Formats: sequence, structure tokens, C-alpha cells
Amino acid sequence: MDSDYELPDVCEKVDYTDGDVMIIDNVRHLEEQYQRLPSQNLIILCCKGRMQLDMNGRTLRFGENEVLFSSPGAMLSGFMFSADFDCKILCLSNRIIQKLLRLNIETWNRAVYVHRMNIVRLPDEEVTQFNLYYALIRHKMMQKEQRQYSRETMQAIIRALLFDLCTVLESYSDVGSPDVRPTSGRVLFDRFLSLLAAQAIKRRPVGFYADKLSVTPKYLTMVCQQYSDKAASEWINQYVVEDVRHALKSTTLTIKEISDSLGFVNISHFGSYVRRHFGMSPSKVREEAS
Repeated sequence: MDSDYELPDVCEKVDYTDGDVMIIDNVRHLEEQYQRLPSQNLIILCCKGRMQLDMNGRTLRFGENEVLFSSPGAMLSGFMFSADFDCKILCLSNRIIQKLLRLNIETWNRAVYVHRMNIVRLPDEEVTQFNLYYALIRHKMMQKEQRQYSRETMQAIIRALLFDLCTVLESYSDVGSPDVRPTSGRVLFDRFLSLLAAQAIKRRPVGFYADKLSVTPKYLTMVCQQYSDKAASEWINQYVVEDVRHALKSTTLTIKEISDSLGFVNISHFGSYVRRHFGMSPSKVREEAS
């Protein structure tokens, strides 16, 4: 351990959480809380000092004006910080990222899962912007009086932040690493996500996608597990659930029209699927505030 790093103090409570969004203002709260965040994406902006941790057995170090991205399922341990370390931490569920980025989710998935861009340096202007977003998100979360459209306002702020981060991630993806050639597995995983995102009807067997990619379903699933700790069927389901949510909440299509357009056998089957994944009927999902 480097001499200017120290072990984290006793963790305190999370500053805010609503299930989909969590804010932690002090990284020394993170190590304990991380054990409760198996399905959260971590976005950590280093404001000052340095941090070191192990991610899936690989040691990562990052410093001022750099952002750490960690996807759900990543194994994080060995948290160490310089004495002057300060950061801002935003934890987002897959559900909220999928919902807010929607048709642009491929940029996020490619950067985080395919290119595995765990650490990215932000330009000064982007750092200032991130801090402003973060302050506004925190302010809205801590408001004692819930106003009309509070949730929609909050999600709009987070959505804008995610789009700006995607712009940075995309620029890094375009540059790439000239000395590192992508493996055939990584290329296949990238193609699978692109193919899945492009389908109007996504709810299909893994074999459908495997055939189009000229591989076996077993191999496609193995590659997805390797690069994302999620099976191909889980990726398909994640995209389908968000298509269902969007159609019910953001369109005027009838429930039968939605069922048909998303490839369900009949409206009864669609209703069962929605109840299983949302815990309520399609009409109730439509009525509920987003």
C-alpha cells in the first residue's frame, strides 16, 4: 500500500436513496454501502486527491477530475484514499439508466461493458457541469416539500447528466486504444448489443440473436457473461421491460396494440408478463406516476 493512502474510516449512512438513485457525498461511506448495491451503477467523480481500489482483481487508481464508472456485478474491494481525497458519488440502477437514456442506451452499454472504460478524465468544463448537476440533484432530493412533477424534474436532471457523460464516453470510444486489439468475444458482445437495440420486437429467444450472429446460443450466453456478468437472456429482458414501460407510459396505443407491437402472443400473455415484472396490471402501470 502506498504510504500516502489510508484505509477508509467507519462508514456512515447514505446521504439519499430512493431505490433507483443514491447519493453519497463521502467515499468513506461507500465500502460498507457497496455490499448493498449489487444492481447499482457507480459514478464517482474525484474532486481532489487520489483513490485506489481493486475491480474484479484489477487495481485501479484515479485522481482529480477523473470519473470512475462501475457496472452492476463488478467486484470492488481494497478501497484506499489519499488524506485529502474528496469526491461525489452517484449510484443509479440499471432500470433508471435504461429508462432515461432509452434509444441512446447503446452508447452507455458499449462504453461501460464493451470497451470497459472504467476511468475517464473530464475536461474542466465537464467537471464544472457535473458538479452543478450533482448539486441540483441533491437539492431536489432533499426538498422536504414534494411539488407537482418533482419526480419528473429529478429524472430530467439526471437524464441531462447522463447524456453529457455519454458524449464524453463516446469521444473516448472513438479514439480507442491503438495498442489494444479488441478480442473476438468483445466484438461479438458489441454486435449483440447493437443488434438487440435495433430490433423493433426484442422479445425473442437467445437463438434468434445467435443465428443472426452466426454463433450458438450457448456461446453467445457465455460471451455475455464474460463481458457483463449477465446472460444474453437477461440483456434481452432488460430491453423488453423498458420497451413495455415506455409504450405504456409514453404512448397512446391501446394495451392490445402495445402487446401486438412488442411481439406478444396475445393480450393475456402480455398481461402476465407485465404483472411478473412490474407487480401490477398493464392498465395500473399506465396509471402510475413514472
